[in-house]
This record gives sequence, structure tokens and C-alpha cells, in this order.
Amino acid sequence: MKQFTILILAVLMSTAYVQAQMIEDFEHIPLNLMLGGNDDNSTMTIVPTPEGTSNPSSHVVKYHRSMNGVPWGGFWSALPEPLDLTENKYVHVRVMKTRISPLKFKVEGGPSGNLEIASMNPQTVVNEWEDIVFDFSEKTGLWNVIAFMPDFEDPLTLTEDIEIYFDYIMVNNDPTPGSDAVYVIEDFDHIPLNLMLGGDADNSSMEVVANPDPDDVNPSANVVKFHRSMNGVPWGGFWSALPEQADLTENKYVYVKVWKPRVSPIKFKMEGGPSANLEIFSMNPQEVTSGWEEFAFDFTDLTGLWNVIAFMPDFEDPLTLTEDIDIYFDDIRLMPDPLTNTPELQASSPLKVFPNPAQDFITIQLDELIREVQIFDLSGKLILQSNSLSKEDRIDLSGLSKGMYILKVNTLNNSYSHKINH
Repeated sequence: MKQFTILILAVLMSTAYVQAQMIEDFEHIPLNLMLGGNDDNSTMTIVPTPEGTSNPSSHVVKYHRSMNGVPWGGFWSALPEPLDLTENKYVHVRVMKTRISPLKFKVEGGPSGNLEIASMNPQTVVNEWEDIVFDFSEKTGLWNVIAFMPDFEDPLTLTEDIEIYFDYIMVNNDPTPGSDAVYVIEDFDHIPLNLMLGGDADNSSMEVVANPDPDDVNPSANVVKFHRSMNGVPWGGFWSALPEQADLTENKYVYVKVWKPRVSPIKFKMEGGPSANLEIFSMNPQEVTSGWEEFAFDFTDLTGLWNVIAFMPDFEDPLTLTEDIDIYFDDIRLMPDPLTNTPELQASSPLKVFPNPAQDFITIQLDELIREVQIFDLSGKLILQSNSLSKEDRIDLSGLSKGMYILKVNTLNNSYSHKINH
């Protein structure tokens, strides 16, 4: 289950656990469309909640329902975490439709036969949000796949395409529409992405899309696509009033993963805290184009709770673009600096590491017998490990992306850490 609120992650660094704060990861359950052939132009996108409607969520799914679709048009999803029907038997979905028609929900991949059922309560309103409930009291245990069909008319009689919205798929043990959730399968929300624009000619936009280039740096399913207008401003990007404040009391470093087609500076800003606002460039310069790279921002001058963030992933001043470009970003996190207690090696240190910066290999020399070599990325994730029983080891880095890493060398009695650039 993905929730688009700030959450706490345990991140491994060295031999201890430290707390990091995920501001946003932009993930949601996969929405696999159930289509009806080449003429079926149905689509699903996550959009801001239509203005003037009663749904308190910030974002919902917009289902463009083709008149050439099938009765069972909708989506299926293999869930990141199984749906547990052991105690909670009722699935609720908020729906807003332009016409009255049956709705169906299906569970698959559980301990007994699959079950597809119509809603307990019939739809009663159009162009208004309504909580539709599905009774799975005959099922129990864990279920891996769900499917939702919000307009199950058979045969389908549409004479034109229509728009259907749905949101907030949750489970509880209360069949009453509007009852409270026990747990949420998906709410489709993320932090507000308020564009910073430059006038009428600036056609910049942002939307959550499938990751166009998943790799080891960013294997996430979904990311933000920033369509960057050549008529924009240097500070083009977004600002967001956070649903939960960013806590800089202990976590001083913001990390963001970015994919860009050109090299340019990147900025991040903190506002609405106990001291003056601060806008800064990334600690590490961009080295990669058309590939994912993680950037760090040093906010050690700040502390306490902060209400607003702003991100400017292409801060060229003046802006020299001659055509629009697409930039992608993801995984905005607050973390302790994994480099804080990892000083550069002094000449007197018994550990020798060379060359640094490294190309394809580094050589490690020590007066003690090396038992283990570990390499971590800046988030504290173990990337590479090698066991050794000698006083010299040669480590192959050719499979790593360019960037900064933490080298940890363990002996029988000691442990040594060192920054390496690759």
C-alpha cells in the first residue's frame, strides 16, 4: 500500500540505523487498463480533484471511458502489498459518474476461488461523489490482485466517450457508505505541485507518469514529468505547502533523483520555518545527461519544522532554451548526511585508497588483514560487498553509476570509512 504523505523510513548506514523522512515518492498502485480492441481509446490518468466537488482528496483517477470499450472496462492491479480480507470484508471506492450504471469489483490470487461482485449499494447520483461498497464477507486471507469496473453496462450502449472519476480505495468491516477506513489500498494523492511559471507563453506542466528510464539509481514505477517551456523562467519548477512539515531538527540534507537531457544547475528551497528562508544549489554538480542521478542539498544552517518546499531542477539564468524539454524527478527525501562521520583520509591513516576519483577500479591497502569491503550509496544502501583475506584488495567499480559513495573496510578489530568519487 502506498500513501502519499510524509513517512519514516529506516535507512542503513554503516552499522547503525538512522531515521530518514520521505517527503514524496509519487508512487501508486499500477493501473492496468482493460480494453476492447484498436478502437478503444480509454485512458486513466491521475489528475487534481475537479473543482467544486465534495471529495476532500487532492488527486483522483480520471477514467476516459471509450464508447468502443467493453462492459468490463476499468483496471486491474497486482498489489504491492496483498489485500487482507481476514477481518475486514468490505471494499469502498469513491466514484463520480455522468450516468447511472452498475459497478463491479474483483479479487484474485487468494486462498480460494476468485470473486467478482456488483456493489452492495446501487449508484444514486450523477456528477457527485458517492461511496460505493462491495461485500467480500465470503472471502478471507490475503489477495494479490484487484480489478475495478466502474461502468459495467452489458451490452455497452454509449454513443460518445464519457469521463468517470474514482478515488480512495479502502477496506474496513463496516458496509455503511462513508464509514472510516481501517486501511487504505490507494488514495492517489501526492504533495501539491504548484508550478512556478513565466507568463502566458510559458506552457510548462507537471504530471505523474511511468518512469521512462528505470535503472539502478531509480527503479521506481512512477515519477514526475516536468515539461519545461523554452519560454519559462530560470526558477521554473514547483513549490508545495506540505501536508506534514519537513523536520530539519536532525535530518539536514534533502535528496532528489533527477533525469535531465542537459547539464544545468539545480536548486532547492525551504520556507515557512523558524528562521529565514533558504534557497541553495545542490552539493554535487550534475554529471549525467539522459540518465538518473541523485542530488543532495545541504540545509545544516536550518533546524525545526518547515512548511513549504520549492524545487528548481533547471536553474539556468538567463534561460537559453530554444525548444521545450522534458525533465523527470522523483523521491524527495530528508536524511542525515551519511558523510558526516566519514572524513577524508589523512596522510597518517593506515588505510590507503587509490586512485580517487576512481575509474573502473580502486586499490585498497592496509597494514591489517582485510576481512570485508563494503560500498554504500549516499542513501545508505549497500551497493557492493567483497570478502577478502589479504592486506590489499582491488575492487571493480565499473558496474556503478558515476557519483559519490562510502567505502567501508572491516578488519578483525577495526572498521575504516572513506569517501570515494567514481
